[in-house]
Amino acid sequence: MRAALPRVLESDGRSAGLAVLVTTFVTLVSSQQVGHVPGAPPLDRSAYALLLGTGPALALHRRLPLFAYAATLALALIYLLGGHPPGPVYLPPFVALILLEGRVPLRLWAPAAALGAGLLALGDLSTGGTLLAASLWAAGWLAAAILVAAALIVRRRFAAEARAREELARRTREEESRRRTAEERLRIAREMHDVLGHSLAVISLQAGVAEHLLDGGQDEVRSAVVAIRRVSRQALSELRTELAVLRGAAGPGSRSPAPGLDALSGLGAAMRDAGLPVDLSLDVEADAVPEIVAGAAYRIVQESLTNVARHAGPGARASVRVARDGDRLEVEVVDNGRGAPAGGGAPGSGISGMAERAAALGGECTAANRPEGGFRVRALLPWNPT
Repeated sequence: MRAALPRVLESDGRSAGLAVLVTTFVTLVSSQQVGHVPGAPPLDRSAYALLLGTGPALALHRRLPLFAYAATLALALIYLLGGHPPGPVYLPPFVALILLEGRVPLRLWAPAAALGAGLLALGDLSTGGTLLAASLWAAGWLAAAILVAAALIVRRRFAAEARAREELARRTREEESRRRTAEERLRIAREMHDVLGHSLAVISLQAGVAEHLLDGGQDEVRSAVVAIRRVSRQALSELRTELAVLRGAAGPGSRSPAPGLDALSGLGAAMRDAGLPVDLSLDVEADAVPEIVAGAAYRIVQESLTNVARHAGPGARASVRVARDGDRLEVEVVDNGRGAPAGGGAPGSGISGMAERAAALGGECTAANRPEGGFRVRALLPWNPT
């Protein structure tokens, strides 16, 4: 209520200012009009009181719009019946009528306008005016009122449409912001799953090798431990970067470039060091592949090899093939392991993440057991994603 008080006072102040302006204009012009109309009686105290009385009545148009119109109309009619000429005295009731539009239904406003025109015409006739002059005054009153009211209606509709467009644009921006936030969170979730899943799988394999070689040569154990340290440090660094992005603390350029096809050879070597034989066939120029497509292809290969290391079983071997197929990039990872168990239920988050990566670019990714045994992941990514 306290917050609304300044707005009420401001509205009342504007109403009072409008009333003073209109009343001052009507009084000054009417006093000058008397000297130019033959036979017009001079303005006496009662005439000035009638003219000045339109001010307080007009000032109430926000709180009592019908009363303001009726009062200004009555004062103007009494002024005319006193023998004074028509003219400026029509302005206060006209302004009150215009301000009445929008505050009362049209079915009430239209009769009020017609009634005002008729009463003022009668007032003009009572002062000796001709029927033609009175009719012209009434017609002019109605025409002006209708035109101004129509302009106000159109203006309000345009303003309402502008507000509606602004509201729609605001909601669209908010929805776009929420959508981008959701997409960024999904991307971070995929990155963390792929990075951590792959790194932890390699660490697990290397730890198993180290455990197996504890009774063997020191060089093999040392090599396995070094690989564990390297992979864990890399995973920790990438995890910190993603967490910084999630917190909003990462600055521009703080995120390392996403690995592309040129990093597949290093990925294959790391998996071979971890004990998983990998055959890599890259039948495309790595630099020619768009960065976003190359990054998605790398992550799909990485997740596929991670799944082979986890689930294919001992003695499994993986084969990776990346080639251009027309306007698409084909990525295929197959293994000769034991495949996915029959009736294994819904796919895991890794397979779902690969499908989401491909779909985000307008491509597709399938993953299923092979008839001859093992598992196959095949992704088709558009060369120029939209």
